Amino acid sequence: MNRTRILAVVSDPADARGLPANVAVPAERYLEGGAELADPRALVVNLCRSWAYGSEGYYVSLLADARGQHAVPSVEESEQLAKPNNLFRILQEAGVPTVDPEEMASRRRSAELAEDDAATVVRVCEEGAWVCRPAREDELAQTLVLLGGAEDARFRNTALYVYRECSAPVMRLRLAREEGEWKVTEVAAVPVHLLDEAESARLVEVLGDPRRVLRRGAQEAREERRASIAVLHDANDPFSPSSPETLDRLERVAARMNVHLRRIGVDEMHKLPEYDALFIRALTGVSEPAFQFALRAEALGIPVVDDSQSIIRCGNKVFLEELLRREGIPTPRTRIVTRHTPWHDVAELGLPVVIKLPDGSFSAAVHKVSSHDEFRRRADEMFRRSPLIIAQEFLPTDYDWRVTVLDGRVLFAARYHMARGHWQIRAETAAGKERYGRVEAVARDAAPPEVAGLALRAAALIGDGLYGVDLKETPDGPVVIEINDNPNLDVGYDDAADGAVIYQDVIEFFLKRIEQAPEREAAAPQRTDAESEAVLLEKIRKPIASASTGQRDARHFKPFEVAGMELEYPTVDRDLNVVSLVEPAFKALAGRGTSDVDLGAVGFSNEIADHVFEVKTQAPVRSLLEAERVLAEGVQRFSAVLRAEFGARLLPTGMHPWFDPRKGKLWTRSGLRVYTTYARLFDVRTHGWMNVQASHLNLPLGREVDAIAMHTASALLIPYLPALAASTPMYDGELQPAADGRLAWILEHQARIPESCGELVPEYVDSFADYRKKIFAPMYAALDRLPDTGAIRHEFFNARGAVFKFSRRAMEVRVLDTQECVRMDVAIASFVRSALKHLTGRVADGKVDLPDHAVLVQDFRACIRDGSRARVHAPHLDAPRGPDGLCDVRDVLDALLSSARRSVRRDEAHYLDLVGRVIRTGTLSERIRAELAPVADADDETFTEAARRIYIELIECLEANEPWARRGL
Repeated sequence: MNRTRILAVVSDPADARGLPANVAVPAERYLEGGAELADPRALVVNLCRSWAYGSEGYYVSLLADARGQHAVPSVEESEQLAKPNNLFRILQEAGVPTVDPEEMASRRRSAELAEDDAATVVRVCEEGAWVCRPAREDELAQTLVLLGGAEDARFRNTALYVYRECSAPVMRLRLAREEGEWKVTEVAAVPVHLLDEAESARLVEVLGDPRRVLRRGAQEAREERRASIAVLHDANDPFSPSSPETLDRLERVAARMNVHLRRIGVDEMHKLPEYDALFIRALTGVSEPAFQFALRAEALGIPVVDDSQSIIRCGNKVFLEELLRREGIPTPRTRIVTRHTPWHDVAELGLPVVIKLPDGSFSAAVHKVSSHDEFRRRADEMFRRSPLIIAQEFLPTDYDWRVTVLDGRVLFAARYHMARGHWQIRAETAAGKERYGRVEAVARDAAPPEVAGLALRAAALIGDGLYGVDLKETPDGPVVIEINDNPNLDVGYDDAADGAVIYQDVIEFFLKRIEQAPEREAAAPQRTDAESEAVLLEKIRKPIASASTGQRDARHFKPFEVAGMELEYPTVDRDLNVVSLVEPAFKALAGRGTSDVDLGAVGFSNEIADHVFEVKTQAPVRSLLEAERVLAEGVQRFSAVLRAEFGARLLPTGMHPWFDPRKGKLWTRSGLRVYTTYARLFDVRTHGWMNVQASHLNLPLGREVDAIAMHTASALLIPYLPALAASTPMYDGELQPAADGRLAWILEHQARIPESCGELVPEYVDSFADYRKKIFAPMYAALDRLPDTGAIRHEFFNARGAVFKFSRRAMEVRVLDTQECVRMDVAIASFVRSALKHLTGRVADGKVDLPDHAVLVQDFRACIRDGSRARVHAPHLDAPRGPDGLCDVRDVLDALLSSARRSVRRDEAHYLDLVGRVIRTGTLSERIRAELAPVADADDETFTEAARRIYIELIECLEANEPWARRGL
């Protein structure tokens, strides 16, 4: 809609000096209304002295909205100006460099300014340290902004960005320069009666030029207010579903609808959070970058076309054939063919017959064969790429129907004619050049009803996104050939019959989805009092001091001289349901978006699931007492952020008791190629990937001979650790058979490539070279047999219970469930370190007869299943045995505890006392099971509430760093 008139509404006629009579309107007159003031095409510039609730200015903007006029500012925008914290959050999300009021207050306290001192404080690096100090004169600036235009040319872009988010007609921006850029520190609306004579004259000049007002002001601001849509486009992709000219037209239509539409490239995933929706116009497929964009958009909670499910479903013709047949959708006669399918089964479809790969596209990997020999020649080639191929009845026609469906309605229809002299719409000449048949667009209302109706039925089976349904008309009625995600839309071809309405419908679809989308998770964190929150942020960001070695490289340490620990936790809401809050919490802790947070002695890093993170010691510590101190402080800081910002908490133990792993999401801020490779090779949306939290202990390798002895000792110790550290009796909302549910899943989670995990109990090796030969070589060979696995062809792919990390000269023990508090995790780690040290010495001295590895594996599985009630062989340990030759694992653990006491550091001895009590009372898993046993057969609600109460107690233990009272320790 064109805005043909500007109305400048003022509180006092004196404020309208110099304005044309047909522009200036007193507020009282505007509020009275009348035909001349009710034109919906008018742009209302609200220059009233106040926009406070109930004031004249408030009602001017409110009535403008009611009359269909565009007000500058709107009621919502005037409210933003009244709440600077909210306004600065919006500016930050829009990419405007800022220092918000809370941060500025924190800086003033750091600079030790007087309470009433409102000086602007900058944060600068001086002599290698970051300090806060009052800004110098050359580090400060301000500019008047008139309807989005800055008086100071340096800040024209910044002013326009601020104005688009909050369109006050007259604003003053104050800025400070730090770290090489100007940052907004204050945004203030300026009442017109406070402008000086020169400033008033410039405002009159701006208001007197409708083009400047409309271009700079209302239209751009309104555009931002509706939606911002990213279009993923690869200009170098010859198979792009939309040409650059098509996207140009889409952008023009979007602009007329006040929607901002911008192309992004396949290397710009980090920009997705800036947009409200994503339209993929690049090659899709689960191995293509576009698929990762779809996953990221879904993780952000923004509408996306194509969604990941549609890409997966449409990308495989085997799935489509099964789906269409099951739902009674007419298709050509079809067979799914393997190497063992008899030829006569294929020939029954008639000759010639069409054969295709399940995941082919653009008419590639589709062949027409007329004989058995030709079939074998083509099929043999195709079977090298897929274990299944599709054979389909050949139905020759002059054209295919392409009916493109969006949101359950026909978007456009066209006849795709076959390439001249060919049976497909696309042909390749002998010289390798491509030829295409003619595209004949048909008005969507004129498409044959039976064709359109069948297309709608077929598309509905996939979803409610954008699909191209290919059909043929036969004497018996239309049949569906296939359903495509990411269908072509090209200017001058597909849009030739219906024109701009196609593009309007696409934009309207996204607007509808944006309006219906739930508020993004954690987008609006709960706020505490501004000053107390600023104090909190200042406190939690302060580096944690450590009495550690200060060295982060274990290269020069002796075995067991130092240690490092990592603990994993998921984030949950107040009802203990999983929420994806790791990324926003990292941002609060670091002051910026990141995948790693450095707080001195403690660091935080992401995991493969976006609701899980690890807290870790950043440098080796000599005493695990120090590890407890710094890790507990790290957990408490993270918990404080979750509680204050999001009303959320951390959940201890090794598994969430009722989380559905199918709802898990991959971390996408970094490491995406690694995580998506895992997702392609394994079913990562299972408990073994999305719902496992562990405690890891890292120990220096020392010399090669020491490291090999330690590795052998780990094989002798690891089988019995689940009987001490199991904390996972339930998942899927039910008590499960195994005492250690996490390890029960870990045994299977990488089973597709068994070379990567073995039996979890480390195999015996004689040297580093033998380790590489027995462990790495088979693992890498298995990966090399699979396509595109280079991203995970690293030592971290080794998932055994103890692994060498040559990159940091350490051995990592990985079989310990996370406990209810840091103290218990450290107590068990101290036991492992001390027991392993004693065993390593005995192995090095040749005092241990190594049992058969299969016996150790059998003991390990018994402990996973039965916890502290397990009966085991443990032939290498001195423990009482029954007539069957088996030991009670508690006696085995007591024997190991006795040896650990001979090796433990004096300041860690109390941890072993704690471990001794755990051996007597049972694992945390068993204690949880015992508490839930009385209600195990009750109704779901009773059982779930009992479990919820227990896990709330465990959360409180984590926050207080105290063992669970019901353990009986």
